[in-house]
Amino acid sequence: MHTMDAALKKTVDFIHRAMEKTGLDASNLARRSKVAPSTLTRLLNGTAANTLSARTILKIADFAGIPSPLTENGKIQSKSVPVFGYVGAGEKVIPPDDCSQMDVTEAPIWSEDGTSAVIVKGDSMFPAYWEGDIVFFDADRRLPPDECLFMECVVYLKTGEAYVKQIQSGRRPGEFILSSYNAPPIIDTKIEWASPITFVDRRNRKRH
Repeated sequence: MHTMDAALKKTVDFIHRAMEKTGLDASNLARRSKVAPSTLTRLLNGTAANTLSARTILKIADFAGIPSPLTENGKIQSKSVPVFGYVGAGEKVIPPDDCSQMDVTEAPIWSEDGTSAVIVKGDSMFPAYWEGDIVFFDADRRLPPDECLFMECVVYLKTGEAYVKQIQSGRRPGEFILSSYNAPPIIDTKIEWASPITFVDRRNRKRH
């Protein structure tokens, strides 16, 4: 399953292995690994929005003496994924079908093939997304809009435009309303496909 839940589950499994190996609870494992305790407790109680950073995972693995999911043959693995555009309210994502990638960015550590990204520009999506946030989705997992109601997705319209929006039912069959935080909704539009947002990298966000 290409979802944030799957990525977080793998992170939680890694933390549990470290706890079992050291005999420590999450808070003490974090302290002994020189990591903020809330970093692990939020993940374990289901309130974290992201997986752990590579640096945090390496610290925990080193302290616990267990293999890191980031290393192979003693070397840190890295993976880059394409960035297809910038997004804000009223600003289009450059559709993956119709352009060459703009750039590449470091992928989440357990990203699957097909993972792609867009970068938030401006404050039109505040407070959910800040300028500089990297929003990841699976360009290969294109779903009918009926399967994505009330989910935040990269949305590709039949007109060729693409946005990051929440999908709601429209007034007529086959039409939908696209909502965002600080912009007027796009009313009764037809959607070609949608891909749910899988995770968000907030490390580069610009503070307001």
